[in-house]
Amino acid sequence: MAAARRTPRDQPSWRSIVPNAVTFLRAALVPLVLVLLAVGDELPAARWWAFAVFVGAALTDTFDGWVARRIQGVSAFGALADPLADKLLVVGTLASLALFAEVPWWVVGVIAGRELVVTALRLLVVRRAGVVVPATVWGKVKTVAQIVAIAAVILPLFDGLLVDALLFVAVALTVGSGVDYLWRARTLVGRAATDVRMTTA
Repeated sequence: MAAARRTPRDQPSWRSIVPNAVTFLRAALVPLVLVLLAVGDELPAARWWAFAVFVGAALTDTFDGWVARRIQGVSAFGALADPLADKLLVVGTLASLALFAEVPWWVVGVIAGRELVVTALRLLVVRRAGVVVPATVWGKVKTVAQIVAIAAVILPLFDGLLVDALLFVAVALTVGSGVDYLWRARTLVGRAATDVRMTTA
C-alpha cells in the first residue's frame, strides 16, 4: 500500500527550521539598515551598504519559500511568519528613512496601518476558518512596488520627483491590495461559516 502523502502540518518540525531562520533574518536586518543610514553622512559608502542589505533581505523572501518547498518544510507557522517578516522589513526601513526626514510620516502611517490590519485579519481568518488566505498577485505586486520605492530612496542616485512617483505608486497599490485582501478574507470566512451550518444541520 502506498504511503499517504504528508500535508504541511504533518511535516517533521526540523524541516521548517532553515526557511523560518531565513524569514527571521529578513526582519532582524532592519536595525542594521537603520545604523547604516544613520552614519551615511559621515561614511558615504554606508548608504550603498544600506541599499545592499535591504535588497538582500528582500530577496530572501524568494529564497526561504524555495527552501521550504524544496525540503518539504512548508508549515502553517511559516505561511504566517513569512509575510509578517516582509511587513517588518518594509515598515521598519520606511520608519528609519522617516526618522531622517527622507520619507513623509504619512506614507509610513498608511503602509503600516494597512499591514497591521491585514496581519490581524490573517490571524482572525486562521482562527475562524482554519485557513491561511493565500498571497494574491496584487499583494506580490504591492510588495515589489514598496521594495523598489524604498530602494530608490536609499540610493543616492535619483531625484525627488522620481522617488515621489515611486512612493505614490507603492501607496496606491498598498491600499488597493488591502481592499482586495479584505474582500477575499470576508469570502473565506463566510464560506467556512456556511460549511459549518451545513455540517451541523
